[in-house]
Amino acid sequence: MSGACQLPMDSGRNEAQLLVQQHPELLMAAREGNAARLTHLLGNGRAAEPGPVGSGVVVNIGDADTAMDESARPADAVGVDVAVDVEMNKILHVIASTGDSPDFLESARVVYGKANHLLDACNANGDTPFHCAARAGMVEMVSELISLARTEGGDHRVKAVLGKQNKQGETALHEALRLADKETVVAMVNMLMAADAELSRVPPTDGTSPLYLAVLLGHDDIAQNLHYNDEGLSYSGPNGQNALHAAVLRSTWMTTNLLEWNKKLSKQGEKTKGRTPLHFAALRGARVTVLLLLDADKSLVYQSDNDGSFPIHTAVTARHFRMVLDLLKKCPDCAQLRDARGRTFFHIAAQQGSKVLVFLVFHLLRENQRLASIINMQDNDGNTVLHLAVLAGSLHTFYCILWDKNVMLNLSNCEGKTALDLARSNFPTGVTFGLDPNRSIHSLLVAAGAQYGAHSENHDPIVLDEEKEAKKIMDSTPTIGIVSALLVTVTFAASFTVPGGYRADDDPESSHHTAGTPVLAATYSFQAFIVANNLALLCSSMATISLMYAGITTVDIGTRTCAFCLSIFFLNSSARSLAAAFAFGMYATLAPVAHAAAVVTWLCTAASLLDVAWFVGALLFSLLTLLNRIPARRFMLQFVLTFVFSLLGALWPYAIIAGFLAYSKIFHTIN
Repeated sequence: MSGACQLPMDSGRNEAQLLVQQHPELLMAAREGNAARLTHLLGNGRAAEPGPVGSGVVVNIGDADTAMDESARPADAVGVDVAVDVEMNKILHVIASTGDSPDFLESARVVYGKANHLLDACNANGDTPFHCAARAGMVEMVSELISLARTEGGDHRVKAVLGKQNKQGETALHEALRLADKETVVAMVNMLMAADAELSRVPPTDGTSPLYLAVLLGHDDIAQNLHYNDEGLSYSGPNGQNALHAAVLRSTWMTTNLLEWNKKLSKQGEKTKGRTPLHFAALRGARVTVLLLLDADKSLVYQSDNDGSFPIHTAVTARHFRMVLDLLKKCPDCAQLRDARGRTFFHIAAQQGSKVLVFLVFHLLRENQRLASIINMQDNDGNTVLHLAVLAGSLHTFYCILWDKNVMLNLSNCEGKTALDLARSNFPTGVTFGLDPNRSIHSLLVAAGAQYGAHSENHDPIVLDEEKEAKKIMDSTPTIGIVSALLVTVTFAASFTVPGGYRADDDPESSHHTAGTPVLAATYSFQAFIVANNLALLCSSMATISLMYAGITTVDIGTRTCAFCLSIFFLNSSARSLAAAFAFGMYATLAPVAHAAAVVTWLCTAASLLDVAWFVGALLFSLLTLLNRIPARRFMLQFVLTFVFSLLGALWPYAIIAGFLAYSKIFHTIN
């Protein structure tokens, strides 16, 4: 820092710090803007220019010609030779950042008169008084400091002090742009630019120009004024970015202006990953901004970042499928662009499982045959989009890919593996969920006629990991056991607390019916209640017994696995039967007096069938995926068999109840 000298010895530095600590009233006078007190404490002399001090406390030794005579100094005066710094901040910095009333302006003039070198002196952070005043929003103080600099050396001196940068490489203009109050920002920026019209072109050491900062903070009008004041201003931002990188994330209006001012900004990539403004806009999903950039220069679509990724790859990675469609419609050829790993945007979409994106893109593929060439394109590892969809285990993405009959099922990657090989490697073993995605993918590939690779190792039978399967069973047994025992208890109790109650001995109807029998025994709904409750009791008991075998470690793992699956099946059936028993029981008691309430009960109970609809719907949707792949007769056969067996497996208790009711109705009619 200019205008400072180094103390030759540490003892002199410590003595200076001690002297400053002995005069806290100097700091108080500066913060209060007490010009008279400052004049008194600083004495009547004028300081000589000090040199730099490593500790941040500057002590002016002064020379014989300019130093004040000690006999003329007030008793409590400290003198500017010791009071240059106050608690790591020079005294003029303190005044500039505290206020801009007339008292503070006068205080600034007093200190400047004592030590004019403080006008552009730097504190420990490299800030000048201009930085401090601008950061605090002191418009009048900045004006006063500019006037002091102009009286000292004219416009040349003003430009020198305003262009001085702190340790962050920023000038007072940067600090002014960060102010919260918009009116203050405008007033401060206009004042600084009026004093130095080229202030916004000062090359910042950290790369953040005033224009970039104005755009980033949303001060579009100020950014426009900066350009009008100086068309040669800097556009730079941090890490090699420019103002357009910030504008595409903030304002379409400013994006348009920047493209008009400097079109070359759109091709500049930042240092970290080499991403252009179009990459930034694609990553954020700013569709309007992307169209503006493409209208200005379509070649931006074909400029990659340091990883070889093009804007269309970035849009897919961020899952902005509408953005992808915009890019494809604007530049259809960009569909064949590959990144450093040889992947098209389709590969990335399949790998991420972007189901909506893949679905829409396949619609676009059917409209434009030029894009069909990328369906079977292989990346550097030899993987097609089908390979990556299988590896990702995304069932919806796989549906979209398998639907298109142009997709080749038996292409091998660099390891000689087809999609079926990868599906077999991901196939879950042992106890699994019926709609497990990897299980469904493997089944669909087999049904579609996919083949294993020539060097496949997946032809050997699957061997269960006994320890892993035993752990899965033991972890699930407590939950299933509690539920099955609870269902046994509930159904057993419901058998003896029937709806409607029992006939008493003094009941007038006792002469025709045996006392102690259910009152509603003759109604069909009550009989259905009894059958459904008995089924629930039977199934919950079977679930408990099966679970018992599943939890015995002396039983072989195959039997335990089978018993565990049976326990889940019977537990599910018991819950459905219990729901039916509840519905029939409520109907038997409410129908004679509140038929609407009985119907509502039936509708609420029907919610227990939602999982059945889910299972059946998922299976049927899987079959529909094969519609373009297998003959119509074979498809219809699989469709019917899947539909029938799925419903029977889930609704067999209801089938028994319906059969019983039909038999009772027929038997009653005959008799």
